[in-house]
Amino acid sequence: MSKVPISQVKPGMVVEKPVYSPIDNKLLLTYGTRLRDSMIKKLKSIGIKELEIADPYTIFVKPIEKMAVYMKDTYEHVIKKYSSDQPEGNLTDNMIEIVSMVKNTVSKICMNNDILEFCFQMKVLKDNRLFKHAIHTSVFSGIVAGALDLKDDMFDIMVGGLLHDIGCLEMPFLIGLEKKKPQEELLWKEHPSYGYYLSLQNNISRSIAEIILQHHENWDGSGYPKQLKGEAIALGARIVNVCSMVSHHIHFENMQPYETMEYLYGGSKIFFDPKIVDTFISNITLYPLGALVRLTTDEVGIISNVRSNRGPRPIVTVYFNRFNKHLSQPTKIDLGKERTIFIKEILD
Repeated sequence: MSKVPISQVKPGMVVEKPVYSPIDNKLLLTYGTRLRDSMIKKLKSIGIKELEIADPYTIFVKPIEKMAVYMKDTYEHVIKKYSSDQPEGNLTDNMIEIVSMVKNTVSKICMNNDILEFCFQMKVLKDNRLFKHAIHTSVFSGIVAGALDLKDDMFDIMVGGLLHDIGCLEMPFLIGLEKKKPQEELLWKEHPSYGYYLSLQNNISRSIAEIILQHHENWDGSGYPKQLKGEAIALGARIVNVCSMVSHHIHFENMQPYETMEYLYGGSKIFFDPKIVDTFISNITLYPLGALVRLTTDEVGIISNVRSNRGPRPIVTVYFNRFNKHLSQPTKIDLGKERTIFIKEILD
């Protein structure tokens, strides 16, 4: 970095420090601005004598810009994981259209600096599971919103899913803590309220803030912080409640998708809105078509059909027996009929 007389400043140079007006001290140029001829003429006209100019080999990438690119890439990876470009790879025919809407919404999310600031804070935590959990919850919530024909509300619901746990930024030492002391549990139950006020203080809409506040309210009134019940809970919050639970089980409890789905079934009408549970199970493929999987029998095969059965019970074409020997003739196992067999792990 060096001070350069304004007479020697040329287009293409990059400002190393912010530039303020000598007249009223207003910000004229931010750090990292690449100068144009019109800018230089304006600076000369108002009496700027010199500028702090960066070394030409220095790159200027603002953290928020880096976050936008990373966010979009992460969203695309998660969307691809749970949906397919081919109709037969999805549980419903309209999934391709829904995913298109979700991707359009992602583009809007990644242009909002207030949202990106929160995501940056989640990303740089030592425990990066919170960020991954947030993205998965947002994608799941967007798909459910699309399946419920909530196109106009998709942005709010996806952002609500993305930021639902931002209150945890105020208590990072509790994130992922399996056993909490009574006082820690009480503090943890305040994170929806913390998130609500944090979001309002940082230009997030009240409708999104309400989703954040209510995402731990349960269908039967047993949730927190206000013990709301049934349809008194905002629809977006009911969606995020279901989607965040699935994501939490995947990222923080290492549960297999079929175990998570069993929990969803069991919690329907108790913790979760049964309509949301049904929509999730009917539209989101937790075991993707074509995935290489190991069964609880230790046989290995490929998921060859996800549409024949409801929920996480696809048809698997088995190619290797439990001793890892290649079968001379592949066999199909319909997990919808073979109820004692489950997918132990995805090998992809």
